[in-house]
Amino acid sequence: MSKVFVVVFLIFGTVVGSGFSSGKEIMVFFSRFGVLSYLYIILAGFLFFLLFYFFLSHGKKIAKFLERSKLLNFVIAFISLIFCASMFAGIKSLFEYFPTWLYVLSVVLLVLGCVVITLKGIKGFERLNLILMPATSIVFLIVLFYALSISSNFSISTNSWAGFLYSPLYVALNTSMSGLVIAKVGEGLSKKQTFFASLFSVLLLLIFLLLGNFVLQRNSESYISEMPFLYLMRDNSFMFVLAYIVVLVGCFTTLISQCLTLKSFFENFVKNQFCVSLVSVLIPFFISALGFSQIISFLYPICSVLGIFVLICVIFSEISKGNGKGISGSENHFW
Repeated sequence: MSKVFVVVFLIFGTVVGSGFSSGKEIMVFFSRFGVLSYLYIILAGFLFFLLFYFFLSHGKKIAKFLERSKLLNFVIAFISLIFCASMFAGIKSLFEYFPTWLYVLSVVLLVLGCVVITLKGIKGFERLNLILMPATSIVFLIVLFYALSISSNFSISTNSWAGFLYSPLYVALNTSMSGLVIAKVGEGLSKKQTFFASLFSVLLLLIFLLLGNFVLQRNSESYISEMPFLYLMRDNSFMFVLAYIVVLVGCFTTLISQCLTLKSFFENFVKNQFCVSLVSVLIPFFISALGFSQIISFLYPICSVLGIFVLICVIFSEISKGNGKGISGSENHFW
């Protein structure tokens, strides 16, 4: 069972990035659609379970397929690049609360830390998540329960039925960008372990999505903020610090998972491990200059569409294998 929870917290750590933990991602994909947003979250949970189970149960084969496909490697690398850049942008936004000298020092240490952990690979990331995510989950719950005591009157208008499109886009975005990492940790799991890892991961995500959505529904004025949950904590310095920590950890864990995905891509072109780790960190770091809110609001939906393309290709490859063609067969040379 311990192996199951290692996988659960790794999956949770890849999804709970700056967009999720700050509330911005929940707002863009769910909360702005009003009362129907709860239905869309349940739909997302169901889709998450199916895809988590699929990636974990076919881990080794999917990982090989994704690594061998030049087209999908490029698409996944692009999605990871955008995610990685948004995490860097989110963390730099948090560091802006520091004095200039401390801001610069923190950014330098962040980049160096990412390079070191990326060099260590997936095993180091698993250990990191197992330490950080349980504690962060508890702090996140404290922040959300406190936010339940806050409410404001502010109305927005949007097409509520559009959520039927945004819900699968949200799932596609998160599973496609972390699919390679999830597939690799699925190796060696039994069917029972795979089922429970998928189930517990979804239940954990649903708790925070539903509670976070409820908070945002009560405080729709926070929609205009770059980081809604931090905005709600602005009048309570202690709770603000807790929310700050949650967003920072969420950014960092997702950032590392995306650096690892980029590393897998760049290893096709650069063989030196230090150089490839450095490139995987520095390229998204410079792209993060576009800004946190701009990346989530405009580039995330585009990445969601690309994510659907990746998932369709992966699922089709398994169907083809079931029909006797195989992932590495001649019929799949196009990919």
